[in-house]
Amino acid sequence: MAEMSKECWKLYIKIHDLWKMGRFQEADNAMGALLAAGGSQVSKAQLLGAYIKRSLEDVLGELYILEQLEKSGCEDEPELKGTVYSLLGQAYNTVGRADKAVESFLQSVETETDWRQRLVEYSNAIFAAASLPNTDREFWRVLYSGYEALLSEGDVGSVSAKRWNHQRIRVGYLSSDYKQHPVSSLLWPLVDKANDKDFQIFCYCGNKGEDSVTKAFREKTDVWRQVYGWSHDKIARQIYIDEIDILVDLGGHTSNNMLPVLAYKPAKIQLSAIGWVGSTGMKAVDYVLGDEYCCISEKQAAYVERLLAVKGSHFCFHLFKNMPEVTETPWKKNGFITFGCFNNFSKVTDDMLRLWGEILNKVPDSRLLLKHKLFDSESGREYMEKRLEKCGISPDRVELRPFSQDYLNQYGDMDIALDTFPYTGGMTTFEAMYMGVPVVSLYGESRGQRFGYSMLMNVGLGDMAADNAKEYVEIAAALGNNPEILCDLRFQLRDMVKSSPLMDEQGYAAQVERLYHSLMDAK
Repeated sequence: MAEMSKECWKLYIKIHDLWKMGRFQEADNAMGALLAAGGSQVSKAQLLGAYIKRSLEDVLGELYILEQLEKSGCEDEPELKGTVYSLLGQAYNTVGRADKAVESFLQSVETETDWRQRLVEYSNAIFAAASLPNTDREFWRVLYSGYEALLSEGDVGSVSAKRWNHQRIRVGYLSSDYKQHPVSSLLWPLVDKANDKDFQIFCYCGNKGEDSVTKAFREKTDVWRQVYGWSHDKIARQIYIDEIDILVDLGGHTSNNMLPVLAYKPAKIQLSAIGWVGSTGMKAVDYVLGDEYCCISEKQAAYVERLLAVKGSHFCFHLFKNMPEVTETPWKKNGFITFGCFNNFSKVTDDMLRLWGEILNKVPDSRLLLKHKLFDSESGREYMEKRLEKCGISPDRVELRPFSQDYLNQYGDMDIALDTFPYTGGMTTFEAMYMGVPVVSLYGESRGQRFGYSMLMNVGLGDMAADNAKEYVEIAAALGNNPEILCDLRFQLRDMVKSSPLMDEQGYAAQVERLYHSLMDAK
């Protein structure tokens, strides 16, 4: 492989150092001179440019560079292909192109040489696929079988067949989200309200650093294991040494997951819960936690595992942060209805945008409020406006806001929240209702497509959920055309949420523990 010229290399190092120091705009400004110099290893220089655009949160600029790299095939730096495809997948996911994201992540799996990184990229592909509309059982069977085949390449085997008996059931919670994160909000009731007489709680923490939430878990749990940076087999051996009876993975195929640990089968019983919308796709995982509204049967088409249903909700929310007060319905001051969605933008498919366009057409003068970091730049807003027009929505009826830390206060600007499908909201649905904003949700047959339906049923608003697109549009439009209902509901909704299973921490913990007992009795 040819080396960069001495002059190009010096410029490359200078730009790289600027980037590392956080002087992103200076680094970006200097990239033109480096690329103009030409020479060998242009791909390496372009990739640095992509990273700089990423740091500037200029996802469209990053995407443009990466697409150019993909077209060139990284001819001068073929070993960069895996990284390029991985970054492409992330960028496509950010702009709501789940189809291209899945394709890119799978390409990264094929071109990446490190086995552990290939597992990460495959999980990224599965995560992105959760937002794809119209997937069927065969699609998921093929996708999951590929993940299992990749696991087997690492010669993963059970750490031991030894079994043990304890006076107290040992439950291990495996997560990289012991911090201010939705997973911690949902896990806390199971740790804080644990029955100490019957259960001993072990927490395996895969996140780096510590915030106030991490500290709360570390001080509350019986045994705290900091496993950040450990290999999968080392974590599995520790779990085995700790003689865990029930191991609960909380990440599934989300970012920074430790799912491959379960392939070593270090615990008697292994299940997936809380943090992941779908199946793990792993035969080593016995169960997935759900509830009476999500689990219409013990087996579902897209799941490898058996589904376990608790009564009420399998989500129970603890608030680690202070929530703003509920404000008046914005319709009162605006004179028009504002629909909105603060869900992760990768979930906002073109199919959903078309449905939202139908809703806007049925509610005169109504508006749509969307938030995303993409909308912080003019190019990002232009991109979205073109996408809206393609989906039949006039950009004049949509407000595009950049993401900001005060997003909870901005529920004061929304009358009705619109859930996404097939990847529905979780924490965002809860937060909207807690802030007095009713949510209209579309649901399907799969557990992960019924989270919104479950939460609405648990709060007593099941009539705001629909099992087909036509009814989803009609429900949202009917609400929008009857703003007096929204005014009545605005200041009642928080109390409805508080008194529901969504916040009954003691009751939820007791239900899950009964389920744990039944699993142990069945062994």
